[in-house]
This record gives sequence, C-alpha cells and structure tokens, in this order.
Amino acid sequence: MRIGAIFILTAFLLTGCVHMKINQNVNALERIQKGDSQEAVLETMGPPDLRKDIGNNRSIVYYQTRAGAFNKDAAVTTDLCTPIAFEDGVVVSVGEDLADVWIQEEAAHLRQMEAEERRRREAEMKAASRQKVEQERLDKIADLEKKVKPVPASNAALNLKLYRQLLSLDPDNTRYQKKVAFYEARLVQQKKAREALAARNLEKKHRQAWEQSRDQRNKTLRRYTGNGIAEMAVHDMGPGSMYVWVKNVSRQVITTHPDHFILLDNQGNRVECTISSSLDSVLQPGAISHGKIEYNESVYPGELIFRNREAGRVGKSFQ
Repeated sequence: MRIGAIFILTAFLLTGCVHMKINQNVNALERIQKGDSQEAVLETMGPPDLRKDIGNNRSIVYYQTRAGAFNKDAAVTTDLCTPIAFEDGVVVSVGEDLADVWIQEEAAHLRQMEAEERRRREAEMKAASRQKVEQERLDKIADLEKKVKPVPASNAALNLKLYRQLLSLDPDNTRYQKKVAFYEARLVQQKKAREALAARNLEKKHRQAWEQSRDQRNKTLRRYTGNGIAEMAVHDMGPGSMYVWVKNVSRQVITTHPDHFILLDNQGNRVECTISSSLDSVLQPGAISHGKIEYNESVYPGELIFRNREAGRVGKSFQ
C-alpha cells in the first residue's frame, strides 16, 4: 500500500515536470521569429531536446511541445517537438521540419560537388595529357632541328624530308613553309639535272656507237644504187655533214638541184640542210653531180632522198 502510493506520487511529480517544461517551451517559442540569431534563440529557449546538423551551414533544433505516453525510459522524439531551422546562423523557419528537404538538397549538393570534382579531375587529366602531347611535339621539333642543321643545302631530299616533318608538327611556321617550298623546287631542279645528265650520257653512248659504226655504214652508202635512171652514193663525213654523188645511168638528160634532195632523221622527220650549189647540174648520160650537204650535228641521218620528175626517186638509208 505504501509502495503504491510512492509510485503514484513519483509519476505525478514527473508528469508535472514534463508539462512544466513543455509549457515553458511553448511560451518561449512565441518569442522566436525568422531572422533571429541562433545565439539569441538558444539563450531564450535553452538547450534543445534534439538537434540535427545538415551540411556546413544548416541545423535544426527541436524543443518538446507535446507530451507523449508516460514512460520514464521513453526518449523524446521529433514528433513531440517543434523544430526551429537555422541557415547561416539565422532562423529561417519555426514549426516546419525542413530536415527531409534539406537532407535531399544536401545530397543533391554533394552529388553536384562530386560531379564537379570529377569534371575538374577530368579537365586536369586532359590538360595534363595536352601538356604532355605539346611537350612531346616540342621535343620532336627540337630533335628534328638538330638533325636538319648539319645537312648541306645540296642534299635537297633529306632537307625536304626533315622540313616536311617539322611543318607537320608546326603547320603555321612560315620558316618551315618556305624551307619546304624551297627544297621542293630544288629537288625538282636536281631531278631535271640528273635526267639531263642521264640523257647526255645516253646521247654520248649513242653517238659513240654511231661514230664507231661509220666505216661499216660508209661501205654500204658509197655503193651506187638507184632506179635505172639515176644512182646515188653517199659518204658520211661525221656529225653534221655528208658528201653525195648522183650519176645519170640512163640514156636521157637529167637534172640535179639542191631542192631535189630531202634528208630525214632516224625518226622520219625532215631535217633542214645546207646543200652545195655544185649539185645544181644538168647531167648527160654517164655524168655525175656531186656536192656536200651540211646539217645540225645532233641529227642522226635516217635517209637521204633524191627525187625529181626526170629521174624519179632514189633513196639512201643510213640504218
């Protein structure tokens, strides 16, 4: 009986204390307004029953303003409290629990910061990669500059190769552009010079072979051959000149004249000649007209033709 009375008395006292605290909180909350500083609120309200810190500049304090079921071991929960929300140390809300909203915003902010950090790292990596590539480019340019410096200008092929590589690494470099253009032209000139030299050497060999065969050629050329009216013999005197004989082997009178002679080269093209006036003759049967024919020394004679109305055509091949 005595113990039960003590229990009832204790419960009454505890309940009274809780209600007293709740009433104090409710009365104090009436003095809290938006814009109040956190220090002023804590001074007015006292220590909070619960507190949530969200991020670096937001916090929510909870003060019990409702009584729950009596239980001496029961903890105060947010549903029994009135929240006061602070942002940057100033009250922004009284009575509205912004915890969930702020937690979501903080999570979104953290995700944004993480994304920005990833982008920053990616940008740094790209910048580092670009810097590495740029340094490699500069190193290659320096290496090629060392290689091209001792190359003589006469070596157009190597100079062109190296300066083209330099230009590919630095396309806007006007010096490299001029060097490439210069050595391209030089290479073309050198190629033409080599081709001309090769052509001269080939011509020299051809000329030597032609001259070496002259004696054998003259054995054939000096024999009179013709068409029964006129016969012709030729002596190859060397580059640019020959001597010609035309014999009347018919029983009629024929004529010879410089205009009656045509010289063709070994390609069948007509060759300009200077023909001796001694070949302007009237030939009685058995008579011979003769004279010198001169032409460009570079020409290889292919055929000498004598032709007119009385004598017809007589040709001498040099091949």
